[in-house]
Order: sequence, then C-alpha cells, then structure tokens
Amino acid sequence: MTDEKPLATWRAARSMGKVAVPGELQVTKTHVVFEPKSARTSGARFSVALTFVAGVGPAPGTGRFFSGGKRERLCITLGDGSEWLFVIAELEAAIAQIRGRLTK
Repeated sequence: MTDEKPLATWRAARSMGKVAVPGELQVTKTHVVFEPKSARTSGARFSVALTFVAGVGPAPGTGRFFSGGKRERLCITLGDGSEWLFVIAELEAAIAQIRGRLTK
C-alpha cells in the first residue's frame, strides 16, 4: 500500500468466485486499496493507481449467497478491461468518492 492516508474507508468484501473475502476498501489521493481482514486470505489484497482505473459503477449481484447474494456491488474497471467487484453497503457513496478522485 502507499504511504498516503485514506481519504475514505468502507467495510467491504471482495468478490472472488463463489466467496466474498471481508476487509476494508480505501481510496487515497492516488490509489484504490482493498485490505483483507485476515492474513490467511492471501491473494485477496487489491491495490491500483487511479490512473489505471477506466471506470467505476454498480454491477448486478450474482445471486450466490457467499458472494453477496443479489445485492449490487461496486465494479472497478481497469484500462485493460478487467473488472474487480466489491460488496459494500455504502455503494453510492463509494462510487461518488472514487469517481471524484478520477477527475483530479
């Protein structure tokens, strides 16, 4: 992670196949970072510079119980077309905050 202080932090879970790994989603001046709650969830950490984020918005739920059910989730699309999904209660606030950082 960067040395920067988080500008906003949300409890979130990263959708990974059939499961959602709990943790914390943060936005800093230059990055979006997901820190898993447990060190045992290796591979669940996510960090990307905002310059590589092509878009942010809601994505429909999968309906699978352990990956957030039918709830909409936060979708971060990178410049290479890959999509990273996060279950987050404050979906609209997170989208607005991250989009706001993209324009700066």
